[in-house]
Amino acid sequence: MKIETFFTANFQEKEGQFTNSIVVMIDVLRASSTIANALMNGAKEIIPVESTEKAVELYSKLSRETRLLAGERNGVKPTGFELGNSPFEFETEHIKGKTIILTTTNGTKLYQKAKNAKIKLIGSFVNSDSVINYIDKLILQEVSQEINIEFLCAGNYGQFSYEDTLCAGSLIYKLIQLRSNLELSDSSHAAKSLFLQFSGNLKNFIKTKEHPTFLDSIGLGNDIDFCLDFDRCPVVPVIHTYNAQLGLFSIRL
Repeated sequence: MKIETFFTANFQEKEGQFTNSIVVMIDVLRASSTIANALMNGAKEIIPVESTEKAVELYSKLSRETRLLAGERNGVKPTGFELGNSPFEFETEHIKGKTIILTTTNGTKLYQKAKNAKIKLIGSFVNSDSVINYIDKLILQEVSQEINIEFLCAGNYGQFSYEDTLCAGSLIYKLIQLRSNLELSDSSHAAKSLFLQFSGNLKNFIKTKEHPTFLDSIGLGNDIDFCLDFDRCPVVPVIHTYNAQLGLFSIRL
């Protein structure tokens, strides 16, 4: 059983590449963290959409009573959207029972990957232990040892990001504490080593990096603190097919 890590979503996916895989998709700042918080607070489902145009189109087809349009571009809520991508916007009665159409700069592109995976989960620091416990139970249920575990990081504009890689490293480190028979790819070993190197001062280290610095500069420092808070949202969002023909997915508990 092998653990593989992709540092960005900007890779060419091969046919059947993830067929025998448990896939964990990570966009710490902020889509994965916001999705976990929204579902924990009672949202029915999140439908990730790549573009603002497609998000508005899908939104227009849903019932007014059950829909919400959310997202960001370059950290900012698009004009006409009801919600942005701050986890704090998804803590009210307003979202309970609602289908949320979400489009973000990095995360919602990532969620389109690995369509043939056995199961796709949303992971972040905020639901770290819950994700690892869920994976451990899946491994116990798996008769074949051919299954792999794959961590897919969103990155930032197609480039490496510290926050996503460190989150993958933390999940890998926790998983190998439970399972000693796991083989790490070079990228997984690098993510784990990076996490161990900075684990003593993780939050402060991440806050000095490129994307967190940008978010802080536009007034979203509180969002960063939320997203770096381990196990704040003890839920496991799972990606299901919503409309295979349109390539849409629904993220639910």
